[in-house]
Amino acid sequence: MMKPILLAALFLGAAPLLAQTAPPASELQALEFYSRSGDQAATSAELRRLQMKYPGWVPPSDLGRLAVTAPSTEIDDFYRKLAAGQLDQARAVLAATRTAWPEWTPPNEMTAALVLAEGQVALDQALTAGDAGQARLVASSTPGLLRCDRINNAWRLAETQAAAGQKDAALGTYRAIAAACTVPEDLVATLEKADSVATRDELRQMASLMSQRLPREDERFAAVLARLMAGRGGATAPSSSVTEARPARTPAVQDGGGSAAPRAETSAQCVVRTNGARAPATVLQRAWCVYDLNRPREAIADFQTALNGRLSATQRRDGRYGLALAHLKLSLTEEASRIAATTDFTRAQRVEIEGQILDQRAVQAYRSKRYREAIRYLDALEQIKGSMRRDLAILRAYAYLNSGDNGRAVHEFRRLNGQLSTDETRKGLEAASGG
Repeated sequence: MMKPILLAALFLGAAPLLAQTAPPASELQALEFYSRSGDQAATSAELRRLQMKYPGWVPPSDLGRLAVTAPSTEIDDFYRKLAAGQLDQARAVLAATRTAWPEWTPPNEMTAALVLAEGQVALDQALTAGDAGQARLVASSTPGLLRCDRINNAWRLAETQAAAGQKDAALGTYRAIAAACTVPEDLVATLEKADSVATRDELRQMASLMSQRLPREDERFAAVLARLMAGRGGATAPSSSVTEARPARTPAVQDGGGSAAPRAETSAQCVVRTNGARAPATVLQRAWCVYDLNRPREAIADFQTALNGRLSATQRRDGRYGLALAHLKLSLTEEASRIAATTDFTRAQRVEIEGQILDQRAVQAYRSKRYREAIRYLDALEQIKGSMRRDLAILRAYAYLNSGDNGRAVHEFRRLNGQLSTDETRKGLEAASGG
């Protein structure tokens, strides 16, 4: 059994260690309250009590800092530097803050945002120089650079690989996107970009993978694949950024006793072949062809002519889909909305039409300074599409800023800037932060 005198010595030896312990936050609440309320007598008494209980504790000269347990303005300064692309200064602010607040540990998101921003700069430099190997090295060593929300990095990497003659590597990058990302518009664009490096079979396999992962978008992927395959039939298909889920159009169509269309043709050739056609099915095909050539007024006339004739239920639905799209090309939003309200579209068609309608209404509301209304349209768009284009996300952030919701604006600009820092996101973050 340990002797009492030895026990006493152990406790006495521990006392100096215990005396060094600072008061916990809960013990400082009363002192902070008395100091803030201006009660000098109570403040002095509470200070004496705490110093007797914690003799090693030295109270701050500014008792107003008692309630502050972590940096705040320093963090805002860090993010302002980061948003402005001043990465060395942002790192310096972080280091100085850690020195000033030794018990504070910066959250992972702060250090990760800095590493990601520095990696983005290094990747941009490698891609601009056309150095595919260095770009791949930077991307693989910096987690987050090739995430789906930074898909532009992966696209640029694949394009740089292709330009360097590394077509297999480029195809591998596109396949990785197809296997991981879920935004239909991004996958469509990936399929279109892969067309320059993939064989027919490889392109079919990629479209099949996308359809397996997003079965509801099968019609859209099939339509794009059909267009890309048609463009390989000798003539080059006209370039297009169209991603809507319009039905694939079979060339095997005849106008009365006319000859069948060639197995592959461009939209321009289709227009020449169907010129003067009277059969509703052929006029419907012509309407799609002129639509592809960005002649929406002519497409509207042809769609309406076809719809006035005898068409199957599927052809009639697809004709009204094309009619709505053509009106949207001309920003005739309300007319497209009327068509959508009276047509039983497929799910993919309805998502595309309603998405474009909400897109246009949001932009119109923003331009008219109806910022809250613009936010509601954009929120609805994000809900039905499951994602949002970057330009519209930036528009929504500015709508928050202009409607006086600075807190939400800062959050949105910070998120967008973390995904991809640009002049636009940096300026927006600076404006929302009051800088």
